[in-house]
Amino acid sequence: MSSVEKIVSALSELENDIESLSVKVQDMKKRIISTSDNEIAQLREKIIQVAKTESDKIISSAKQEAEEKSQKISAEAETNLTKLRENTKLSFDKSVKLVVDSVLNRNDTNEN
Repeated sequence: MSSVEKIVSALSELENDIESLSVKVQDMKKRIISTSDNEIAQLREKIIQVAKTESDKIISSAKQEAEEKSQKISAEAETNLTKLRENTKLSFDKSVKLVVDSVLNRNDTNEN
């Protein structure tokens, strides 16, 4: 074998090695992309789960706060309603007395 043939043979082997390396690099690139995609999907799921947990906490807290305010408003309304009923009863009793006194033509209608 001549030196030219040896050089051509060596170059041919080098070309085959480069092609083989190129194929291996492409395979590695595909595996890296696949692994990255899987990692991204897993991280996305974790982020979604964390966001859901946090939103549940926020909603629960807001619901509890709203319920506490609702109970406070309800208690105030009940207190006001009780006062209104008492005032209505007092006014009703006075009104009945005035009407009765008026009907009976009493002169002391200006008193309580």
